[in-house]
Amino acid sequence: MISRIYNRNGLTLVEIMMAVSILAFIILPVVGLLNYSNRGTREQDAEGIAANLAKEEMNRLMYVVTRDNLLEAEANPTTWSLGADYDVKGNKFSGEFSVYPHSSSDLSFSVPQFKFHDPQKCSGGYETAPTDTLESPEPMTLAEVYPDSASECRLADILLVVKWRVASEDDYDPRNQFKLIARRAFLVTE
Repeated sequence: MISRIYNRNGLTLVEIMMAVSILAFIILPVVGLLNYSNRGTREQDAEGIAANLAKEEMNRLMYVVTRDNLLEAEANPTTWSLGADYDVKGNKFSGEFSVYPHSSSDLSFSVPQFKFHDPQKCSGGYETAPTDTLESPEPMTLAEVYPDSASECRLADILLVVKWRVASEDDYDPRNQFKLIARRAFLVTE
């Protein structure tokens, strides 16, 4: 009897299916991880852009806007200068600010009172006991310091709220927002 020897040089369908399933089992989590990583990068990018836009807007409110224009927004949320849903790289940014003025008669602080002392008692050309040159501070209001303009607002707090959403989101997430608070002083007539 002649024996036949089979030479197997190919792969069966079952072996191919097993190899594809093992490969899919390895690659699918990697693809999911890449997608998750890309989303995190987009969110961080949007947060960085929001921080820069907020900084620019706060600088505008602190140094460019006049006192009268700023005080018009007293305690009423006002849309920032970029408008609602400002678009950068497909991400949307919105902001609003409120101004809270302080009355000059309510703002009090302590004014240091200097007393004269004999400069010849200072050895070596410098003050050896600086606390001896001060008396107890006298509390004064800002209206007392500037009586000619006591009715004018000299100090205001500015609250800026900035929120953002990435291109893939439809609504603003309350977690994607931050607040900046600044205090602006008006010491000279603008």
